[in-house]
Amino acid sequence: MSVKINLGDWGSVFAVPSCVVDEHLRIASQNQLKVLLFLLRNNDKNFTYKELGDALRIHEEDVKDCVAFWKDRGVLAEVSGELVPDKGNTRGDTTEPAVEEEKPKVKVIVSRPSKSDIVSAAQRVATDEDLKHVLSEVELALGKPLSSGNIATLVMLYDTCGLPAEVIVMLVNYCVSIGKSNMRSIETIGVQWADDGINSVEAADNKIMLSKQTSMNWSRISSVFGLKNVGSPTLKQLEYAERWIGEWHFSDEMLRKAYEICVDTKGEMNLRYINGILKKWYSAGIFTVADIEKKDTKKPSKSKKKSDASYDIEELMKIK
Repeated sequence: MSVKINLGDWGSVFAVPSCVVDEHLRIASQNQLKVLLFLLRNNDKNFTYKELGDALRIHEEDVKDCVAFWKDRGVLAEVSGELVPDKGNTRGDTTEPAVEEEKPKVKVIVSRPSKSDIVSAAQRVATDEDLKHVLSEVELALGKPLSSGNIATLVMLYDTCGLPAEVIVMLVNYCVSIGKSNMRSIETIGVQWADDGINSVEAADNKIMLSKQTSMNWSRISSVFGLKNVGSPTLKQLEYAERWIGEWHFSDEMLRKAYEICVDTKGEMNLRYINGILKKWYSAGIFTVADIEKKDTKKPSKSKKKSDASYDIEELMKIK
């Protein structure tokens, strides 16, 4: 007697990460799931975005957005030009020198709104003059026709996120002005605006002014530190810039002093370490080089041998 199991279609299976079902299924769109399943099924093959789009009948730009969706959620990562399973430490930040920065906590918005299907989005636009105006203005700002996926994103920002038509137009023009004109960036920033309650032209204008000022602060810090070709600042860099300049009001001279102390001590630039130095100075009311020298003269010489009076090497790395 012989025993045989006939698996039928189950004889050819492929793995899907549990997190796709447990965490992302309810927020992933139809196209996002199609792209992921197709890539998992054909994991031994190479595809261009166009080839994926042709195979799945999805616009090439929409395919890019779908891949970015899974990369943002840690399901996929890009290493040496190839998509691989994200093991939690494959995404690097090349916009600044390597530092001993603590690993940032990834904020996952589980309630992220999903897009309407293409047909529903098209029907929605056909019945709303404000949406038609938005699409016209966005195409003008981007300098190209919108794909069906792009339209679905704008409808989502309008209907689900509740951004007024004029705010969406401001959002897109702002994204273009900072070099983030791809629809994925527009969607991400738009959802953040909605979370922040940006629901009027005045609120959007204030948000844009604040964002531009924060970016200018980081540009100033980059210049003081002598950084070259740093690319777009990360959220953490913008946070430090706003704190050091916008909140603590340190001068270029003091920023440079903190930078030099960090490099002399650590052998490299470390934003967290620099933040520790500036936090110590801010708490102690030290805002000029003269304040540092004055503080040093008050400290006993025995203590000076151990560390500088205005900062403590052992304690700085404990400060976040």
